[in-house]
Amino acid sequence: MMGTDLERVLLKRSAADSELWNQWLQSDQDQRSKLEQAFEPAGSLPLEAMSSDRIVHEDRLRKLCIDYRLRFLDAEHFSNRIPYEAVAAMEQLDRAAGQRLNGYKIVAPASMFRLTYQDKDPMLMLQLGGGYYYLVHKWGGEVSLMRRMVMYPLRSFAAMLQTIFGLCALVALSVPDAILGAQPGMVRIIFFFYLLFASSAMTALYGFSRAKNFSENLWSSRYDD
Repeated sequence: MMGTDLERVLLKRSAADSELWNQWLQSDQDQRSKLEQAFEPAGSLPLEAMSSDRIVHEDRLRKLCIDYRLRFLDAEHFSNRIPYEAVAAMEQLDRAAGQRLNGYKIVAPASMFRLTYQDKDPMLMLQLGGGYYYLVHKWGGEVSLMRRMVMYPLRSFAAMLQTIFGLCALVALSVPDAILGAQPGMVRIIFFFYLLFASSAMTALYGFSRAKNFSENLWSSRYDD
């Protein structure tokens, strides 16, 4: 089964971010010094060492993490082994800066981090300042096409309600009139509200016991669900 390449998705969404980043740099003479301060005390990354098409804004990362229920945390919390290719990419940036950089963060599923209280497709990001990040390296395979669909109800409380409402309406509308008796319209409405009540109760009882929080609250949290 074909999967989803998160790197391609993120860079497609971030196509205009490099120009916005340049505008942010030019908007104030102090912005370049602010950029360098983001890396203190471990050096600054020369602008010419970066590929502009790999600069992404935090808003894109937040949307990606919410869509696929991922985390965006400091690299120090990552519990799995970082592959040689990613380390080599980091060392290349370090050489361009003349010393070791800090500010690295990783996008990955929660299971790949050391979380307090304790499909893998991590992306290594470097913080640039001003809400912008540089995509250093992506490794692992592609995420399942189903992950975004399955995780949709867990994006937010509104998404959960939309999913329950939509599924109940779909089931209620799919029942043939012949089964509903002499007044199918009224029976269908009653059946819909019965399904809505039952589904909401089941979701509250079992759903929240397995996933206690929504992606919009977890995407940058180092704590477990």
